[in-house]
Order: sequence, then structure tokens, then C-alpha cells
Amino acid sequence: MENPKVSIVVPIYNVEKYLHRCIDSLVNQTLKDIEIILVDDESPDNSPKICDEYAQRDSRIKVIHKKNEGLGLTRNAGLAVATGEYVAFIDSDDWVDLTMYEILYTIAQEKQCDTVYCSLQHYYSPSRIVPFKEVETECFFHGREAVDNFLLDMLAPTPEYRSDVKYMVSVCKAIYSRSIIEKHHLRFISERKVASEDMIFHIQYLRFAEHIGFIPEYFYNYYQNQNSITHTYTDAQIERLKKFVIAMDSTFMQYFPRHIYQLRLQRKALHYLRIALYIKFQMVKKEAFVCQCMELGKICNDAIFSQTWTGFPYKKLPMKHKLFFLLTRYKITPLLVLMYKIQK
Repeated sequence: MENPKVSIVVPIYNVEKYLHRCIDSLVNQTLKDIEIILVDDESPDNSPKICDEYAQRDSRIKVIHKKNEGLGLTRNAGLAVATGEYVAFIDSDDWVDLTMYEILYTIAQEKQCDTVYCSLQHYYSPSRIVPFKEVETECFFHGREAVDNFLLDMLAPTPEYRSDVKYMVSVCKAIYSRSIIEKHHLRFISERKVASEDMIFHIQYLRFAEHIGFIPEYFYNYYQNQNSITHTYTDAQIERLKKFVIAMDSTFMQYFPRHIYQLRLQRKALHYLRIALYIKFQMVKKEAFVCQCMELGKICNDAIFSQTWTGFPYKKLPMKHKLFFLLTRYKITPLLVLMYKIQK
């Protein structure tokens, strides 16, 4: 029996409310020659039972029940049993267009691509769906230099770019050559240790890929679940962010001269710091104002973030990003906290 065209890995934890929507979008794909790998990360709700019920009805579904280890290592468990020509990932509170994998696979075959990306849209409610435009038309990156530039833009764009994000880091909107993944023993790190495990995977993977495609269609629906790890703040988040900056620096240094990626890494650090502080000071409102200002001052004084300010051409940034840079750089913490409190 031939291997399936695409293996789709679905890490699952505490998502019974959304799981049917996710799996239904996979079993009803127009590309029938797929395998769906449901990886139960010791979910405490009815998700494990739902997975087993789907597997009984569809022979293309594999179910793995494992101890809780988090998203990155759960994806690895799926990769260990994947047999497809390509591998895809989807988070279990999201869902995809029914034609997504057929179109991505067809383009990959026609253009001989190692990977093909599509665009995504942020789903808040039926009346609020926000597409994130990355490319205007179908485009391709062939050869080492082109793919390296794509990777650098994925880390972060140059300072003058209108947004902090040019290409979304998420691994969930693409198909990846399984032969590249297995040949080079590529796996995810734990998001519990370092922020943005997807970015680190992309660095490792794209260094071996030489043919990349990108289409503008919004096939991936990214559900804005307010209980997910991307919308909650813990005291460990800043530490994970600092470890991420260090990890990105040491990893990119293996492949590029520092001056090639330095400004992009600084902008990425600013971007992630602004998001973390937004969640902390706009969504989490437990501490007194004075305490918040003192805590923010300590974060701004941290040696890792101090490097972010050094030599960065902040005048090229869009206005709201320039304001954030100045308030954090010069530790004007009362105004910064107030800005977060009133920001929508």
C-alpha cells in the first residue's frame, strides 16, 4: 500500500468544545489520500473519547494517547508515526478549508516545492473574521538565497516595514516535505522552555528546503480562543521570551553573519515584548498601578532587552511602534502602563 500524500498531525488538549469542527474539516477534505494523526496529550476532558470514536469510523485516522508534555513534544509524537509524502499541522481549536490540502499538494507537485504555504484568517466570531494578508498573488522562492531571505523575513521584517510581521510564523498553514524532516532528524522543541517553537522549527527546516511556494488564499481559520496560551500571561512568559531571543541569536549565528539578522531579531524582540506586556497590563489587572510601573521598570532594565534598544533605527518604525520603543527604551513606565490600560 502506498504512503498517503499528506499526514496531518493534530495535538489535542482540553478542546472538546471545538474538536468536532477541527476533525470534520479534515475527514471531509477533497484530497482523500491523507492520514489524520490525533495526538491526545493526556487531555482531561472528553477529547480522548471523541478521538477514538472518529478512528472507529474512518480508517485514515490514527490516535495516540500519551502523557502530557505540551504542544511541541505532542507534535513530535505525531511525526514519529507519520508516513505521508508531506506533513501538515493543525491546532485542535482551529479548522481548515475543505480544499486546503488538495490545492497545496497539487501546487507542490506541479512546481516541485518542498513546502507550500497558504494564508490564514483570525476568527473571533461569525461577524468578526480578520484575514492576514501576506502575499498578493501566488509566488515562489527558489534557491538558497531566495529561501534564506524568506526565512529572515519570517523572523521579522526590516525596521521600515509597515508591520512587525511579514510572514506568519505558524507551521499550521503549510505542508512540509517529510523526507527533509526525517533526513535531518528535525523535531519541535518544547514551548514550555522557549517562546515560538514554530520559529525554531522553521529555521531548522528552511535551511534544507530550496523550493518554497506561497498562495494568498485564506485556507486556515485561526480561532482566537481567549483561554489559549497565546492569550494568557504567566510570570514565566518574559523568561521564555528572553530565552527565545538568546536561542534565535545563537541559531541564526550558525548560518548568517550577525549584521544580516541583527535588526530583524531586535524587531522581533520588540514585537513579542509588546504583546506580552499588552496581555499582562491590559488583560490582567490585578496589581496596583505603582506595582505595575515598578515591575515594568525591571523588565525594561533587563540586560537582554537593553540589547534590543542598542543601535536600533527606531525612527524608521511605524508611529505606534516608535512610541513603544521610546517609552520602553527610556523607561517611561507610568505612561506605558496607562497606554496599555486604554488600548483596545
